[in-house]
Amino acid sequence: MKQILKRLAGWGTAGLLVLGLAAISQTATAQSSVYKGKKVIFEPISMGLTLTEAWARGMQRQADLLGFSFEIRDGGFDIKAMSQIFAKAINDKPAVIVINNPTVQLLSRQIRQAEKAGIGVLQINLQSNQISTAFVGANWTLIGTQIAEDIVKQCGQGSGRSGKVAIIPGQLTAADSIVMNDAAFAIFKKHPEIKVVSNQASNWEPEKARQITATVLQQNPDLCAIFGHWGVHTIGAGNAVKDAGKSDDVTVYATGGGNRLICNAIENGIIDRYWSYNADGQGRDLGTMVRLMLQGAKAPEGAMMTVDSPLIVIKRATYSPSQCWDM
Repeated sequence: MKQILKRLAGWGTAGLLVLGLAAISQTATAQSSVYKGKKVIFEPISMGLTLTEAWARGMQRQADLLGFSFEIRDGGFDIKAMSQIFAKAINDKPAVIVINNPTVQLLSRQIRQAEKAGIGVLQINLQSNQISTAFVGANWTLIGTQIAEDIVKQCGQGSGRSGKVAIIPGQLTAADSIVMNDAAFAIFKKHPEIKVVSNQASNWEPEKARQITATVLQQNPDLCAIFGHWGVHTIGAGNAVKDAGKSDDVTVYATGGGNRLICNAIENGIIDRYWSYNADGQGRDLGTMVRLMLQGAKAPEGAMMTVDSPLIVIKRATYSPSQCWDM
């Protein structure tokens, strides 16, 4: 078993599912002895989002199946409250805390504190600077690289287009924004014809993304592409493009969990190209990872057990409803 766990970090989803299926084969008595009396606390940035609801649903299924306690403590988009909620969770001494970090710095000290206290910390999608027992989420470097390469094809040399790009992060200090921007700018550096004319955060708000985009379009009527870091707020940017009559001229890129709201935006020409990491699938992976952590699974020292979420690239020209899930 120890040798299997040493390979876990490199196996990704497939390895976790193999171990998860092995766990299912335990008898009911063995399950009871492993999970009885253990608590898992989930602290999302905010509930009410399709992402966080899907994640919670995946973990709740495991709690119902195995008999451990599962509790949600909602951050409600309040960064100060999130730090206080995490401190309270540490004092309550659960077996596992699942955290969705708003920035790379905010909870890093508390994650370290929880781990030292013997509490396993599972980070979902937005990762802190501080490593923890486990991480389940999107491979932001890969996403940023792939989108930037596609932007170069659409807007770069030989395209006949301006090469002007606007980037709309959620927050400049969020892990996804930092990593995707680093990856994208590394590609753009090799293509000087690509010019980033705006890199303004929306604070995840569609209306702010719309306002940013409207201003950028006034200043750059020949804009070629918009790279939004999350589909929900990028809908605001896409609406600004449509309102300006630029839908045929500006390619709108986004990322996210691939739910029905986003598919509607793709069908309606609001978003053109979308990198989905499938939040419903992430919920299943979270449930499996929680199960393994409750069994005592750990990565080698200095590493995290990691599942990179599989990507689905959805393009408006070849869109199929089967590429999205319906929550």
